[in-house]
Amino acid sequence: MAAPPIVFAVVLGLVAILAAAELYDLRAAGLWAALEAIVLALGIGALSFLRFVQDPPSWLLAAIVSVWAGDVVAYVVGTTIGRRKILPRISPGKTWEGTLAGFVAATAAAILVAIPAGLASWWVVTAVLIGPVAFGGDLLESWLKRRAGVKDSGTLLPGHGGVLDRIDSLVAAGPLVAAAIVLTGRMG
Repeated sequence: MAAPPIVFAVVLGLVAILAAAELYDLRAAGLWAALEAIVLALGIGALSFLRFVQDPPSWLLAAIVSVWAGDVVAYVVGTTIGRRKILPRISPGKTWEGTLAGFVAATAAAILVAIPAGLASWWVVTAVLIGPVAFGGDLLESWLKRRAGVKDSGTLLPGHGGVLDRIDSLVAAGPLVAAAIVLTGRMG
């Protein structure tokens, strides 16, 4: 995020190409792969927008930190005290306990990161929505993999499921944050 714009653009472009290649390999999922392609395109576009709409890119930082906080807390809580599975046939590791804790963590992180930029009511509403939207992106990608009959979207990142698995939540949440900024006129 603090990288020069050209570095950010190159890295984001590389990630987009790798994710698109993985998605191409999952095309057996049919319509679900097409839906994921739309989410991926909108997400990459939104992340690019968030990087270049503001200097420093505070809203991009808020989106990334909140999604990561939600993912990490959901994993830790889900694996330590999670008992009730949400959708075991789609994503067997996800629990209600972890998911709800992830939503709280994503909201808290989004609010904490935004405080220096001036916390507004529109951002609080957006912060509350980031966790559920990111979770929806993760579930879509999990469903896509099940439909394609694979465990991981790719092999480039062993133990992490692939590039799509690393960015599925972020490319879902990015358009939400970008839309909130555009709709509230908070650009710049």
